[in-house]
Amino acid sequence: MLNVLKAFRSIIKTYVVELFERETNRKRLKATITFIDGSKLFIKDYSFGSERKYSYHWVDRYGKLIIRWDNAPHWHQFATFPHHKHIGSPERVKPSLEIDLSAVLMFIKRQISD
Repeated sequence: MLNVLKAFRSIIKTYVVELFERETNRKRLKATITFIDGSKLFIKDYSFGSERKYSYHWVDRYGKLIIRWDNAPHWHQFATFPHHKHIGSPERVKPSLEIDLSAVLMFIKRQISD
């Protein structure tokens, strides 16, 4: 994870790792990144063998949802199932190809840099 954060240091102001546990084929990560524009990304990424659950929750400086990426299995109609994103509100859902921290940070970098 630290290598990923280093690759995006131009847009990251601070980060805090609240939880990181790794044991054989299990991993739990909970962290918060604050970006140079004041927005924040709340990260939850858990792996248990072949099962993985994640949520990347990006909010503006006022706490308003920008995008939340997750893989909760409830949008079967998308070709990217279970991967999807909520844009601006929990009700506005679209398919998502951004399924890991690096891809999410690349997306955010494009938005912040524009």
